[in-house]
Amino acid sequence: MTQEKGFSLYLPVNPEALKWEIYCHDAGYSSIPPGANYPLNPQEHPKEFADTVVTGRVLAEFQAVYVTRGSGKFRAARFGSSEIVAGDLMLLFPGIKHAYCPHKETGWDEYWVGFAGSHAHRLWKNGLFHPEKAVHHIGVNTELITDFEEILLLCRQQSPGFQIRLGALVLQLLAHIHTIEQQSKTEAGDREAVRKARQVMNKYIDTGLDMEVLSEEIGMSYPTLLETFRKYTGLTPYQYFLQLRIHRAKSLLQNPGLSVKEVAALLKFENQYYFSRIFKKKTGMSPSQWRNMLHLSDDIATS
Repeated sequence: MTQEKGFSLYLPVNPEALKWEIYCHDAGYSSIPPGANYPLNPQEHPKEFADTVVTGRVLAEFQAVYVTRGSGKFRAARFGSSEIVAGDLMLLFPGIKHAYCPHKETGWDEYWVGFAGSHAHRLWKNGLFHPEKAVHHIGVNTELITDFEEILLLCRQQSPGFQIRLGALVLQLLAHIHTIEQQSKTEAGDREAVRKARQVMNKYIDTGLDMEVLSEEIGMSYPTLLETFRKYTGLTPYQYFLQLRIHRAKSLLQNPGLSVKEVAALLKFENQYYFSRIFKKKTGMSPSQWRNMLHLSDDIATS
């Protein structure tokens, strides 16, 4: 973990980074000791960031602020107020007023990254993150700390193309926040049921599998399995199993000695036409088109 008391960097907008539709504006780390004023060194930050962070401010960017030690308070429009403890992450949205600070008696350690771009707005529009849930109770997570540390390291090094790489790291950070929360919602028993279901699916990948048989093999009613599996993977058991079967079909289609009809028969599809229809629905191309594309790629690679 970062040992220094503080580091921050505010970046100009890079035209190349803009093209990637998610880009980093600023990033930093602060260790606020008990009794200290907040922000610790306001002169190191632009006035619009530092002057009103405690009393209330509105930013033109998103920010993720992760507290790893100490405690404090947070409030925001469309959210309300909340106590903040170590392991909480505050997600701030452009145009939405908010305020936060550590408690004087505890101080806190914080990482932050500011970002913008149309892709960030799409994540908001798609409901993956929203102002009504501005505080995320992640816990002190080494994976998340590593994300922030990698962002800060790039900010220090500023190697060629670093702003484009920063955008990718911001997206990785957001993905980790989302998956950590999703995993925390899933009970240990649910995870075990999904693990068993995957084992059974792999056993039947070449022959097909009735979903009722699947639920019987893992000892769970299908409606319960459906709810659990969808919560854990985002897919129904049938959709997940079908994707496994399509991946298996792709592997078999790499063998030029097997016709499409033979691949359909090996995987026990009803017939070649049904197999081709399902394959195209899932991949956007027929088995023959996929095979031709694969061979074309090989030809290009060896030419």
